Amino acid sequence: MKVFSPSLVQVLDELIEEKIGSVREIEAVKLNETENITQLLVFIKTSEKPHYHAEHDLTFIVLKGKGELYLDGRVEELKEGDVAFIPKKAVHFYKNTSEISVLLAVFSPKYDGKDSVKVEL
Repeated sequence: MKVFSPSLVQVLDELIEEKIGSVREIEAVKLNETENITQLLVFIKTSEKPHYHAEHDLTFIVLKGKGELYLDGRVEELKEGDVAFIPKKAVHFYKNTSEISVLLAVFSPKYDGKDSVKVEL
């Protein structure tokens, strides 16, 4: 599997294998970015904390592993190949239920990592 863009041809399997052994909890690798989107490869060994994004929509694809997505009070089990859409202001978090989950995440608009508002459930 690869990511192809004008500035990048990245073989994801190689990047995943290179990174997977060093992840302790959650890590992200930026793949592509414009003013309209940010594309990240997100490695999750544990669980995110409940949060929402005030200004960003998020779509992700589970590339490796499986987990549970908590989204506005609902829980859905996700596995490799599943796609999730999380509109801005929707409370959510992903809990890994395998050795590790790897997600291809696309934020819109461009994401600087600061628009994550923690919440208590």
